[in-house]
Amino acid sequence: PSVGKAYAFSRPLHIKWPTDAVNEASIAASAITTLADCKGINLTKVPSSLTLTVEATYAAATQGIKIHVRTSLTDRALGTHTGADGAAALTDAEAHFVADELVGLTVKNLTDGSSGAITANTATGVTAILVGGTDNDWDGDDAYIIEGAGYDTEDWDSFTPAFGADSSIRQTKHYDVDPVFLKVLVENLDPAEVVTDVKIIMAVGT
Repeated sequence: PSVGKAYAFSRPLHIKWPTDAVNEASIAASAITTLADCKGINLTKVPSSLTLTVEATYAAATQGIKIHVRTSLTDRALGTHTGADGAAALTDAEAHFVADELVGLTVKNLTDGSSGAITANTATGVTAILVGGTDNDWDGDDAYIIEGAGYDTEDWDSFTPAFGADSSIRQTKHYDVDPVFLKVLVENLDPAEVVTDVKIIMAVGT
Protein backbone atom coordinates (compact mmCIF):
# COMPACT_ATOMS: atom_id res chain seq x y z
CA PRO A 1 0.00 0.00 0.00
CA SER A 2 1.13 3.56 -0.68
CA VAL A 3 2.46 5.54 2.25
CA GLY A 4 0.22 8.35 3.41
CA LYS A 5 -2.97 7.03 1.81
CA ALA A 6 -5.98 5.99 3.84
CA TYR A 7 -8.28 3.21 2.72
CA ALA A 8 -11.89 2.94 3.83
CA PHE A 9 -13.73 -0.35 3.82
CA SER A 10 -17.45 -0.55 4.42
CA ARG A 11 -20.31 -2.99 4.24
CA PRO A 12 -24.05 -2.45 4.30
CA LEU A 13 -25.50 -1.74 7.71
CA HIS A 14 -28.55 -3.87 8.42
CA ILE A 15 -30.99 -2.23 10.82
CA LYS A 16 -34.53 -3.23 11.82
CA TRP A 17 -37.14 -0.85 13.19
CA PRO A 18 -39.89 -2.74 15.08
CA THR A 19 -43.30 -1.13 15.51
CA ASP A 20 -46.45 -2.34 17.25
CA ALA A 21 -48.91 -2.07 14.36
CA VAL A 22 -51.87 -3.81 16.05
CA ASN A 23 -52.42 -4.12 19.79
CA GLU A 24 -55.86 -5.44 20.77
CA ALA A 25 -56.81 -6.65 24.24
CA SER A 26 -59.43 -8.89 22.62
CA ILE A 27 -61.14 -9.60 19.31
CA ALA A 28 -64.73 -10.79 19.48
CA ALA A 29 -65.91 -14.07 17.99
CA SER A 30 -66.01 -13.99 14.18
CA ALA A 31 -64.90 -10.34 14.20
CA ILE A 32 -62.17 -8.69 12.15
CA THR A 33 -60.17 -5.61 13.06
CA THR A 34 -60.46 -2.43 10.99
CA LEU A 35 -58.11 -0.06 9.19
CA ALA A 36 -58.37 2.27 12.19
CA ASP A 37 -57.01 -0.47 14.47
CA CYS A 38 -53.68 -0.64 12.62
CA LYS A 39 -50.95 1.94 12.19
CA GLY A 40 -50.00 2.35 8.55
CA ILE A 41 -46.39 1.42 7.86
CA ASN A 42 -44.49 3.52 5.31
CA LEU A 43 -42.07 1.30 3.42
CA THR A 44 -40.97 3.76 0.75
CA LYS A 45 -37.60 4.53 2.35
CA VAL A 46 -36.75 1.00 3.51
CA PRO A 47 -37.39 -1.29 0.55
CA SER A 48 -35.39 -4.37 1.43
CA SER A 49 -37.20 -6.43 4.06
CA LEU A 50 -40.27 -6.74 6.23
CA THR A 51 -41.21 -9.11 9.04
CA LEU A 52 -44.57 -9.55 10.75
CA THR A 53 -44.60 -11.09 14.22
CA VAL A 54 -47.98 -12.29 15.47
CA GLU A 55 -48.80 -12.78 19.15
CA ALA A 56 -52.14 -14.09 20.42
CA THR A 57 -53.69 -16.01 23.30
CA TYR A 58 -56.34 -18.68 22.73
CA ALA A 59 -58.19 -19.38 25.98
CA ALA A 60 -61.38 -21.30 25.27
CA ALA A 61 -61.06 -20.93 21.50
CA THR A 62 -61.35 -23.92 19.19
CA GLN A 63 -60.12 -22.03 16.13
CA GLY A 64 -57.34 -19.51 15.62
CA ILE A 65 -56.91 -16.24 13.75
CA LYS A 66 -56.23 -15.22 10.15
CA ILE A 67 -53.91 -12.39 9.17
CA HIS A 68 -54.91 -10.19 6.22
CA VAL A 69 -52.15 -7.97 4.80
CA ARG A 70 -53.45 -5.01 2.80
CA THR A 71 -51.46 -2.47 0.79
CA SER A 72 -51.90 1.10 -0.39
CA LEU A 73 -50.02 3.47 -2.67
CA THR A 74 -50.90 6.53 -0.58
CA ASP A 75 -52.20 5.62 2.94
CA ARG A 76 -54.92 8.22 2.45
CA ALA A 77 -58.12 9.04 0.58
CA LEU A 78 -58.53 12.42 -1.11
CA GLY A 79 -61.47 14.02 -2.88
CA THR A 80 -64.11 16.73 -2.87
CA HIS A 81 -67.68 17.01 -1.62
CA THR A 82 -70.09 16.66 -4.55
CA GLY A 83 -73.29 17.08 -2.53
CA ALA A 84 -75.32 20.12 -1.51
CA ASP A 85 -74.00 23.08 0.48
CA GLY A 86 -74.39 22.93 4.25
CA ALA A 87 -74.51 19.13 4.35
CA ALA A 88 -73.78 17.31 7.60
CA ALA A 89 -72.40 14.24 5.80
CA LEU A 90 -69.71 14.10 3.13
CA THR A 91 -70.71 12.89 -0.34
CA ASP A 92 -68.17 12.10 -3.03
CA ALA A 93 -69.73 10.62 -6.15
CA GLU A 94 -66.27 9.62 -7.38
CA ALA A 95 -65.37 7.60 -4.26
CA HIS A 96 -65.35 3.81 -4.04
CA PHE A 97 -65.25 3.10 -0.31
CA VAL A 98 -66.15 -0.25 1.23
CA ALA A 99 -69.10 0.09 3.62
CA ASP A 100 -67.91 1.03 7.13
CA GLU A 101 -64.23 0.37 6.34
CA LEU A 102 -63.42 3.94 7.45
CA VAL A 103 -65.08 3.79 10.88
CA GLY A 104 -62.70 5.08 13.53
CA LEU A 105 -60.56 7.08 11.11
CA THR A 106 -60.68 10.88 10.93
CA VAL A 107 -61.97 12.88 7.98
CA LYS A 108 -60.63 16.42 7.58
CA ASN A 109 -62.37 19.19 5.67
CA LEU A 110 -59.36 20.93 4.16
CA THR A 111 -61.47 23.87 3.00
CA ASP A 112 -62.99 24.99 6.32
CA GLY A 113 -60.44 23.39 8.67
CA SER A 114 -62.86 21.10 10.50
CA SER A 115 -62.47 17.40 11.23
CA GLY A 116 -64.32 14.54 12.86
CA ALA A 117 -64.17 10.85 13.72
CA ILE A 118 -65.94 8.70 11.15
CA THR A 119 -68.90 6.77 12.57
CA ALA A 120 -70.20 5.22 9.33
CA ASN A 121 -69.58 5.21 5.61
CA THR A 122 -71.10 3.97 2.38
CA ALA A 123 -69.46 3.61 -1.03
CA THR A 124 -69.74 7.36 -1.64
CA GLY A 125 -70.66 8.88 1.72
CA VAL A 126 -68.97 9.51 5.06
CA THR A 127 -70.69 10.34 8.35
CA ALA A 128 -68.78 12.33 10.98
CA ILE A 129 -69.54 15.22 13.33
CA LEU A 130 -67.22 18.02 12.23
CA VAL A 131 -65.68 20.38 14.78
CA GLY A 132 -62.94 22.99 14.88
CA GLY A 133 -63.66 24.68 11.55
CA THR A 134 -65.33 27.81 10.25
CA ASP A 135 -68.56 26.09 9.15
CA ASN A 136 -68.28 22.52 10.46
CA ASP A 137 -70.23 21.20 7.50
CA TRP A 138 -69.75 20.32 3.84
CA ASP A 139 -70.20 22.74 0.95
CA GLY A 140 -69.85 21.94 -2.74
CA ASP A 141 -66.22 21.35 -3.78
CA ASP A 142 -64.92 21.28 -0.19
CA ALA A 143 -61.72 19.22 -0.27
CA TYR A 144 -61.22 16.36 2.18
CA ILE A 145 -58.54 13.92 3.30
CA ILE A 146 -58.84 10.69 5.28
CA GLU A 147 -55.48 9.55 6.61
CA GLY A 148 -55.01 5.79 6.94
CA ALA A 149 -57.44 5.01 4.12
CA GLY A 150 -57.09 4.07 0.46
CA TYR A 151 -56.17 0.42 1.07
CA ASP A 152 -56.86 -2.47 -1.28
CA THR A 153 -60.04 -4.46 -0.75
CA GLU A 154 -58.18 -7.70 -1.53
CA ASP A 155 -55.28 -9.16 0.45
CA TRP A 156 -51.70 -8.66 -0.71
CA ASP A 157 -51.00 -11.68 1.46
CA SER A 158 -52.83 -13.71 4.10
CA PHE A 159 -51.86 -16.51 6.43
CA THR A 160 -53.17 -18.44 9.41
CA PRO A 161 -50.75 -18.61 12.35
CA ALA A 162 -50.38 -21.78 14.39
CA PHE A 163 -53.22 -22.64 16.75
CA GLY A 164 -53.13 -24.41 20.08
CA ALA A 165 -56.14 -24.64 22.37
CA ASP A 166 -55.66 -22.89 25.73
CA SER A 167 -52.25 -21.54 24.72
CA SER A 168 -50.38 -18.47 23.52
CA ILE A 169 -48.58 -18.29 20.19
CA ARG A 170 -45.85 -16.16 18.66
CA GLN A 171 -45.02 -16.55 14.98
CA THR A 172 -42.97 -14.48 12.51
CA LYS A 173 -43.25 -14.25 8.74
CA HIS A 174 -40.58 -12.66 6.55
CA TYR A 175 -41.07 -10.81 3.26
CA ASP A 176 -38.34 -9.85 0.81
CA VAL A 177 -40.52 -7.57 -1.32
CA ASP A 178 -42.31 -4.63 0.23
CA PRO A 179 -45.33 -2.61 -0.91
CA VAL A 180 -45.51 1.18 -0.47
CA PHE A 181 -47.82 1.35 2.57
CA LEU A 182 -49.11 -1.61 4.54
CA LYS A 183 -51.73 -2.40 7.18
CA VAL A 184 -52.77 -5.66 8.81
CA LEU A 185 -56.29 -6.84 9.68
CA VAL A 186 -56.77 -9.69 12.15
CA GLU A 187 -59.77 -12.01 11.80
CA ASN A 188 -60.96 -14.20 14.66
CA LEU A 189 -61.97 -17.50 13.05
CA ASP A 190 -63.67 -18.83 16.17
CA PRO A 191 -67.48 -18.42 15.95
CA ALA A 192 -68.04 -18.47 19.71
CA GLU A 193 -64.94 -17.40 21.67
CA VAL A 194 -62.80 -14.27 21.87
CA VAL A 195 -59.08 -14.24 21.20
CA THR A 196 -57.05 -12.07 23.56
CA ASP A 197 -53.74 -10.21 23.78
CA VAL A 198 -53.43 -9.89 20.02
CA LYS A 199 -50.38 -8.00 18.81
CA ILE A 200 -48.82 -7.55 15.37
CA ILE A 201 -45.24 -6.29 15.40
CA MET A 202 -43.83 -5.03 12.11
CA ALA A 203 -40.09 -4.74 11.62
CA VAL A 204 -38.74 -3.06 8.51
CA GLY A 205 -35.13 -2.53 7.57
CA THR A 206 -32.41 -2.62 4.98
